[in-house]
Amino acid sequence: MNRQRVILLFLLTLYPMCGSGRERTSPAEQVFGYLRGLGNGSYVFGQMATWVHNEDPDMDHATNWLKKVYDHTGKMPRYGCVTYDFDDNPFPDSAWNNGVKEMWDRGMIVGVFSFYANPSGKSWNSPVDFAPIFSEGDNPVKRHFYGQMDRMAANLQWLKDQGIPIVYTPFVESDDRNKWHAKQGSESIIKLYRLVHDYFKNTKHLDNLIWAYHTTANHGALAKYYPGDAYVDILGKSAYGTGLNFSEYEWAVEKKRHAGKVIWWSELGIRGASDPRTNCMDVIEKLERSYPELAGFVFWSDNGHYNVIGNDHGPELMACPKIITLD
Repeated sequence: MNRQRVILLFLLTLYPMCGSGRERTSPAEQVFGYLRGLGNGSYVFGQMATWVHNEDPDMDHATNWLKKVYDHTGKMPRYGCVTYDFDDNPFPDSAWNNGVKEMWDRGMIVGVFSFYANPSGKSWNSPVDFAPIFSEGDNPVKRHFYGQMDRMAANLQWLKDQGIPIVYTPFVESDDRNKWHAKQGSESIIKLYRLVHDYFKNTKHLDNLIWAYHTTANHGALAKYYPGDAYVDILGKSAYGTGLNFSEYEWAVEKKRHAGKVIWWSELGIRGASDPRTNCMDVIEKLERSYPELAGFVFWSDNGHYNVIGNDHGPELMACPKIITLD
């Protein structure tokens, strides 16, 4: 067992989720408990490793954003997230699975996004009627979506068999009307999120998942699209542009304090493509001044202007004592 893995497991034992800490807790409970202990001067540095393009899930590949961040700063993020893209299908499932396993084996906390294909068979940004998914009997839309759930569940089961806990986000930005899953509004996506949760938990018996949910930066979306306390462990918002906003921070803090939730920036892009380079240290300044209860942040990929690659003082941010990296 490598040194980073030993340190990770030691830290996890300091934050058990249940009771006095004497109970034996699962790896997912331990990771969740560890994340719950963050904020107020300790912030996890996260990075999207792959989104839905041809970014390779192998963390040592030149297209992987974990590799890019390490090459630029000399440090590895503490948390990394891989997208299983069932729309474009750029990689076999085994490549995504092995990429996640390698991240965990090296001591990282690992997240997984699902990018489910439109079950109508149309493009990812085309509308679809959700009703057939919940109807009795068989139909093409229901069969397509359940087939994707079964495929994703098989991958998560493989990861469970390897002893790997996963921060799992079934739908990216639940209120983003550009995506098929959000086009019918809050009631429909909440129902769909709950379906995936219950199917994976009760039918597939996947107990290695820490359930995550987030919205865009739209004010009011976090509460409006919230699936409910019984369905969510980690909640957050996207923040893009130099403002680094989290407009429903007080609502989220109440969920942290009274419902035991983890809150963070689920997607963070610190400037737009047309904005001048900015100071990465603005992130820690904003956390300390405005959002100290956040457990941390997950930088977006796609382009370096979102993260430490295309901005100033990235190595200094990762070296800050209040920022938790793999080192």
